[in-house]
Amino acid sequence: MKTGIVTISLMLVSLATWAQSSVITPNSVDLHIDQETSRDQLAEMQQSLQAVGIGFRYDLVSWEENALQSIRMAVRLADGTMETTEVESFNEETDLRILLSGEGEARIFCVGVACPD
Repeated sequence: MKTGIVTISLMLVSLATWAQSSVITPNSVDLHIDQETSRDQLAEMQQSLQAVGIGFRYDLVSWEENALQSIRMAVRLADGTMETTEVESFNEETDLRILLSGEGEARIFCVGVACPD
């Protein structure tokens, strides 16, 4: 019983930490996926993006000892703009990002490891 409570507590802390470091609105997204991103966090990202009209699909996901190793994903905005990326090998420095900011010609939409800061 204690193990179950500890596991649930850790999951909630992990999701709370993710939520604090993430921004999601129809015109502003700043999500980071790294080696520590869990299955539950990916599912939460997908649901949060869908709630604001942004599609997020991923496959070819693999973990080794609970560390994310690879992922292929596509992000589609409400206007039909789509970005895709694939990371075949994560390490502790890999920062895969979904970034949407600004409007009109100043809009930045980037999905990948080389998004601007």
